[in-house]
Amino acid sequence: MNIEGHILTSLFVDIPNKLSGVKESIFSVMSSMAKAHDALNLSQGFPEFDPPKQLLEEVNWAMNNGYNQYAPMPGYIELREQIAQKELELHGHDVHSSDEITVTPGATVALFACIHAIVEPGDEVILLDPAYDSYQAAVEWAGGKCVRIPMNLKDLSFPTEQINDKLNPRTKLIIITTPHNPLGAVMTDEDWKALTQITEPIGTFILSDEVYEHMVFDQKKHKSVLQVEGLKERSMKVSSFGKTFHSTGWKMGYVIANNKITKSIRRLYQFVNFSTHSATQMGLTRFMSTNPNWERELSTFYEKKRNLFQESLVGSKWKIYPCSGSYFQILGFDAFSHEADDEFASTLTQQHGIASIPINVFNENASRTGLLRFCFAKSDETLIAAVNKLKQIPTL
Repeated sequence: MNIEGHILTSLFVDIPNKLSGVKESIFSVMSSMAKAHDALNLSQGFPEFDPPKQLLEEVNWAMNNGYNQYAPMPGYIELREQIAQKELELHGHDVHSSDEITVTPGATVALFACIHAIVEPGDEVILLDPAYDSYQAAVEWAGGKCVRIPMNLKDLSFPTEQINDKLNPRTKLIIITTPHNPLGAVMTDEDWKALTQITEPIGTFILSDEVYEHMVFDQKKHKSVLQVEGLKERSMKVSSFGKTFHSTGWKMGYVIANNKITKSIRRLYQFVNFSTHSATQMGLTRFMSTNPNWERELSTFYEKKRNLFQESLVGSKWKIYPCSGSYFQILGFDAFSHEADDEFASTLTQQHGIASIPINVFNENASRTGLLRFCFAKSDETLIAAVNKLKQIPTL
């Protein structure tokens, strides 16, 4: 080996792997598998339909009218004002557009910035299993320790007692997801009240992932952490334009927190991405200002999708779990296989042409839950085709 090759080899050997225990995201794995086997992809959570036509036109207008350079670091004030107006009208709480809202390139970046702004080496962070996989990676990269607490998979109830048992002075942060991904559960008033009572003595911060806030079914209502007295002053809410406007590929999200927390988030965020796509921000601003009912109508739209998927499976051997929010349906597969979740998900994709997300990969200590997650943000034709495939799976 020549000296140049030796130096390069030494450099790569010495590169530290800060996330040595973190594997490739299951979403990338299953989507790649679906493509390789020409399977229906109900795994990764992206809609199968385009954003509203007017929104596309507004973004195009913005690109043709000078919005192509850096936007302000926290986002255009016009967009933040629209977000603040939406929060007031839909959730009834005042948000300061100038110093409490930060626009980010997707919710994942917002989550990362929040976690790194709050968590220091040695801090403990409570995650509720099954937990979205980006949470743990961000916590560990910040030097924190994840404390995993399982949700009750029988009734999807909130584990208040188990959280209380794990709370201690090192518990810096609890990450909540409502509506829950992947379970579709929605936090109730009683859940929020219990969380407030048990965390108030030590002042634990709350990070609430609310990217599916506009997809809540069966006449239930989404309640944000920012509406909860006793929590809102030590909490952060993350939401997603991509989920709301069928535009996940645009990677547009935002985080809301009080002024003090927001300063810490922005101090970190400025070195992660600095600013978010200008034309898309202005396009969203213009669309939101003339379409105030879009978010209100989204729950009805997705509830019909959920109902179609669920009702078409009635009479099959799949166990249909309740879905109160999000655009994901949990199905139990015990009637079809004793395999681990990820093994059976691979079997479904490769042999039966339908891709899902195995739930065990979101659980630290569960090798098998007997559950798979299916995305129903698809056309009716795709959902019916998926159901037909699921009904053809042979039982044990």
